[in-house]
Amino acid sequence: MNTHKFDLPLVLPVAFLKFETKTQATITLEVVIPKQYSLSIQPGQYFMLWLPQIDEIPISVSNFEKNRLAFTICSKGYTSKQMMTMQKGDLLGLRGPFGKGFEIHPENVAIIVAGGMGITPLRYLIYNLLKIKTKQIILLQGAKTASELYFQEELKYLDIKTFFYTDDGSYGQKGFPTQKLLALLNNTQNHNELALYGCGPEIMLKQILEIAKTNHIQHQVQLSLADRYIRCGYGICGSCYLDDIGLSVCHDGPVFRGDILEQIKDFGNFGRKADGSKYKL
Repeated sequence: MNTHKFDLPLVLPVAFLKFETKTQATITLEVVIPKQYSLSIQPGQYFMLWLPQIDEIPISVSNFEKNRLAFTICSKGYTSKQMMTMQKGDLLGLRGPFGKGFEIHPENVAIIVAGGMGITPLRYLIYNLLKIKTKQIILLQGAKTASELYFQEELKYLDIKTFFYTDDGSYGQKGFPTQKLLALLNNTQNHNELALYGCGPEIMLKQILEIAKTNHIQHQVQLSLADRYIRCGYGICGSCYLDDIGLSVCHDGPVFRGDILEQIKDFGNFGRKADGSKYKL
């Protein structure tokens, strides 16, 4: 069966919405893809979501099941703030899916490291890993505070091992998920069976890569740079280029292997603004 990619917006009504925080600053929206369209979506891929008469923004897929496509959105810029006011039945345009996602293999022990909103694409990854009966799944999820541990009530009841961390100690252990990652690797004899996945603040992703390099498994790491600025989705505008090997986050990523990221000087050091100029992370 041929799979579809929407280059022009497919406009659909919002079928479901739920606020993920009491402050109504994070929302999960679902749309139902019509049955005549067959979509194949890798965990880690994203869509450009268009709010008619306002703008479009890139948002990772947080789940896709039985033609119900879910996105979890945090109120950061003007367009995402407007999405916080949406109601069931409001229209939303979709272009995509775009980019390269996570590669998954059932024979691996999957260690997943999530920071803040980085859990969004990793949630969809977890459900895919469960479907293919992955050998073992370990989730290390961190956030600034308990209210930002998105989906933790849902995920802790799945057939996975979960460890939760908060900067302020308001839920789980006080600290960072990378501390547990370091301990897990130190206590694992066979590193060859491991697959590491991560998404979240780039400083955290840099730490994951450094820990992996210490254990000589950077080629077994896949990290999503979904937090970086993305505009066109085709690798043309240059807003998301990574120096110094010229890859674009929107087209060549947002998921990259660790042995690719270690060649990129920008990674963990510099981000890009909307105009393409760099800033220190």
